[in-house]
Amino acid sequence: MTENSTEAGAHGRFGYVSDYDPKRHMARIQFPDKGDLVSSWIPVAVANSKKNRDECLLDIGEHVYCNMMGNGLEAGVVICSIYDDTNKPPTGDADIRKTTFNDGTEILYDRKNKLLKIDCKGDIEIHAKGNITIIADGNMKHQASQIDLN
Repeated sequence: MTENSTEAGAHGRFGYVSDYDPKRHMARIQFPDKGDLVSSWIPVAVANSKKNRDECLLDIGEHVYCNMMGNGLEAGVVICSIYDDTNKPPTGDADIRKTTFNDGTEILYDRKNKLLKIDCKGDIEIHAKGNITIIADGNMKHQASQIDLN
């Protein structure tokens, strides 16, 4: 993929995460179209960062799209991760939104079938300072080796 020019001296560039600092949510990006040169530390965009805050971590080698300022690699921002021929979308279905984690845990919502599915490979904790209400218009099933109700 090639560079895409935009306004005000900024330009889009595709690259790969070469280093990531989760405490600062910043990354260094290697750009194959620039002879594998690596950027300075640049911030990674998120949906919210003030009253509501999001955190979505990057992996080393992840394919990303960046908006770089000027014609250098010193200033810019990682806009998003992208799928490519090596890393394909998990479902390829327009009605399914799915997050798959490295350990195999999956959170899936199928809007066509109105199904929310959580397949967790570890423990699940729910903390509430108020009430927890479960309402099912249909049947409710439970299966466990032990149930402790206090």
